[in-house]
Amino acid sequence: MGEFVGMQSLPKVELHRHLEGAIRPATILDLFRKNRREYLDTPLREILPCIQITGSERSLADFLAKFEFFMPCIQTASDISRITAEAVEDCAADGIVYAELRFSPAFIRRLTGLSYSAAVEAVIRGARGARGIDVSFILVVPQPEGERVAWDTVRLAADYMSDGVSGVDVADDTRVLGLEEYVRPMAWARANGLGVTVHAGEAEGPLSVRTAVEQLGATRIGHGVRSIESDAAIDMLIDRGVLLEVCPTSNVHTQATSSIRDHPLPALIERGAAVCINTDDPGISNITLTGEYELVCEAFGLTRADLALMNMRAAECAFASRERRAALLSRLEESRG
Repeated sequence: MGEFVGMQSLPKVELHRHLEGAIRPATILDLFRKNRREYLDTPLREILPCIQITGSERSLADFLAKFEFFMPCIQTASDISRITAEAVEDCAADGIVYAELRFSPAFIRRLTGLSYSAAVEAVIRGARGARGIDVSFILVVPQPEGERVAWDTVRLAADYMSDGVSGVDVADDTRVLGLEEYVRPMAWARANGLGVTVHAGEAEGPLSVRTAVEQLGATRIGHGVRSIESDAAIDMLIDRGVLLEVCPTSNVHTQATSSIRDHPLPALIERGAAVCINTDDPGISNITLTGEYELVCEAFGLTRADLALMNMRAAECAFASRERRAALLSRLEESRG
């Protein structure tokens, strides 16, 4: 229990948090009422099962269905700015000193009608004025949109690098369309100074992790927990210094692992894989990063010192400029005393 003391105050780095999955439930209800005149007399508790995990979900598709339900409540650029500002506030309140918020302009456009650029600029506006926290953005290519939308996304990301966009990602259910579809746009992204992270080793096995690293050039993997099924995949990750963005509770909610007790995190650590802890979609999973830290301490015997070292590794792998990474590492070192 002593390890939990002060966990809230431990300076944290979060590399894997989806903006669309970090919206406050109360804000979702408010936007439904304001924008669609829906649920006017419905208490929040009655729509929570459509927004958050209930325990009855059985697949990644069930998890992703939550987004399809609530995203239509967002209709304007000011709505996007609001949810961004609130997400940044929530990060700061949880002791997160550096966060990379990822979102999909293509997904937002499909569900709200906002243009790519309008979506990105609304997010950037929403993050202005953040206090005590450094924020970067990752633009997501949603499956199964394919290469055309991937090109749109990586070029958009490059256009907004000076405004804090630092990387790109391929997300959602990667089984729908092979990751090989994204080789060319990801190569272009890397050549133009963008970081590349890819969802792999979650719905699919370790081969997807190898494809993400060896063909798409990912230096970080979103989730990647099924890498443990292949010694060759683990060796490749270690040899190339690839960081796994592990999201323990989310991995259970999406059925990437059957339970926290069976989560491969301790096995990954024992094998020497580099990992960091993240929330993924804290609004949907109803969690905080502090809570995830406490969870892995209790379940696997990790310590505050272990988590502090993970944060250092996450800072080293952040998609930020060399100067920002150096400042972040210095801040984390100071906190370790």
